[in-house]
Amino acid sequence: MDRETLECDVLLVGAGPASLACAYHLAGKLEAAGEKREILIIEKGGEVGQHILSGAVMDPRGLDELFEGRWKEEGCPVEAPVVSEAVYYLTPRGKIRFPFVPPTLKNHGGYVVTLSHVVQWLQTKVEARGVNVLAGFPGKELIYDESGRVAGVRTADLGLDRAGQPKASFTPGTDLRARVTVFGEGPRGSLTKALVERLGASGPNPQIYGTGVKELWELPAGRIRPGEVFHTAGWPLRSNHYGGGWIYGLAGDRASIGFVPALDSGDPEFDPWASAQKWKTHPWIRSLLEGGKILKAGAKAVPEGGYWSQPKLYGDGFVIVGDGASFLNAPRLKGIHTAVKSGMLAAEAIFDALRAGRFDAAALEGYDRRYRESWLCKELRLVRNVRQVFHGNFFVGMVRAGLLLAAGGRLFGDRLPVKTDAACLERRQNGAGPSPGEAAELRPDGVLTFDKLTGVYHAGAMHEENQPSHLIVHDLDICRTRCREEYGNPCEHFCPARVYEMVEDPAAPPRPDGSPAVRLQINHSNCVHCKTCDVLDPYGIITWTVPSDAGGPKYIGL
Repeated sequence: MDRETLECDVLLVGAGPASLACAYHLAGKLEAAGEKREILIIEKGGEVGQHILSGAVMDPRGLDELFEGRWKEEGCPVEAPVVSEAVYYLTPRGKIRFPFVPPTLKNHGGYVVTLSHVVQWLQTKVEARGVNVLAGFPGKELIYDESGRVAGVRTADLGLDRAGQPKASFTPGTDLRARVTVFGEGPRGSLTKALVERLGASGPNPQIYGTGVKELWELPAGRIRPGEVFHTAGWPLRSNHYGGGWIYGLAGDRASIGFVPALDSGDPEFDPWASAQKWKTHPWIRSLLEGGKILKAGAKAVPEGGYWSQPKLYGDGFVIVGDGASFLNAPRLKGIHTAVKSGMLAAEAIFDALRAGRFDAAALEGYDRRYRESWLCKELRLVRNVRQVFHGNFFVGMVRAGLLLAAGGRLFGDRLPVKTDAACLERRQNGAGPSPGEAAELRPDGVLTFDKLTGVYHAGAMHEENQPSHLIVHDLDICRTRCREEYGNPCEHFCPARVYEMVEDPAAPPRPDGSPAVRLQINHSNCVHCKTCDVLDPYGIITWTVPSDAGGPKYIGL
């Protein structure tokens, strides 16, 4: 079919803080050099910030460098500076305050922000420098030239029906060709994943994840001060399960609350959404939220692997920035400043490549070199093994983490290996059938705790029904046979949006034990784009891709 082709010098995929910082810094360097280049950013959400989700307490170091200390004066939206902080270990009925804030969780000098508002502000800054930002343009496929170099991205075809056939509104996707493509898609980006797999460019360790569930609450006046920061560990997680919660005071008597359990627990029935709802029933957290009202909710995979999980950052015609390149400092719960810095370092390498007129791996290697020489690498290397030592007892992990930090990040070896989260899942014993799991025990009350479909509503998630599902299951037979028998269909538990359901299949004969046959039903319109299914499916048969309608959650303000 005939496709429109647009050409540019630099194409950035995803309008998150890493891509926007990269574009802003690159445009500034080109302007200072008196050069004009075409820079284009595409964003899969209907508007910039729509698919952005983060806690978030921001370390200002990245923006300080990007705007030479003037980011507040230039209008960057901030909820509040951090005014106090505390860390608690929760038991089922009580809490124990840590006698000191662990070094990785100290937030003095940080700012509580709403990241969707920050990226919208950054959008205005990059557009003022002549960068084009196109929202509602989901990147669907990679484009390679005849030599195998990344040459751009093809956007999704629009106007396809559920069977993938053109409707009257059909419009073919556009080929966006570029000399350099910057992948800033965030965690588990579909194009980044495909690129890394094609090149065999994954890091020494596989990436590991948590699934963060976040809610925005309006609280009674005076209940929490803007800039108050609380973190929790312990209940309702088991002692060998990494994760915890946060409560951040925002302006206007609002609070950002959330819970991030790791996905390597091994339990195929573990439910991140239900666990987050259960966390809110703790007496202390209940007392904070009582009389308040939920405003928004969402979920997102959080890349926790850090330094050892970084893929190769550059190659022929491309660089990878931000969360997709594993720049999150998981022990600090910080990724904004690292994303911004990664974008700036990539911009400097791209600037050199543009001036030299070369865009192969050798020309873009300067990105990796600059990273290795930067404070960003030093920060991530210090905590390079901290996440790994928590794969076991929490208190033992705390001691080992303290020793690691004191020893400069190395204790038992320079690299502690990990398995993928899916490889950690334990098969069910004796062929036991699936059980309702933790979610069935919760019984949401609709005031403090909520079921998954209510969460989808509060996420604002919408997709056109009559379009191909962007969630591809490559072998449905495995779902109703092996996965049901060996793992109890964990997708029904781990998905926070009830996308995956095993339902009776009246067209199929009963199972040998007399129970009804089942099939997988995919409710793709519920999807909140967290990517947990792509991470935790034990057979690797689920692939998350971008929807063609630019649909999904609406996280602006969350």
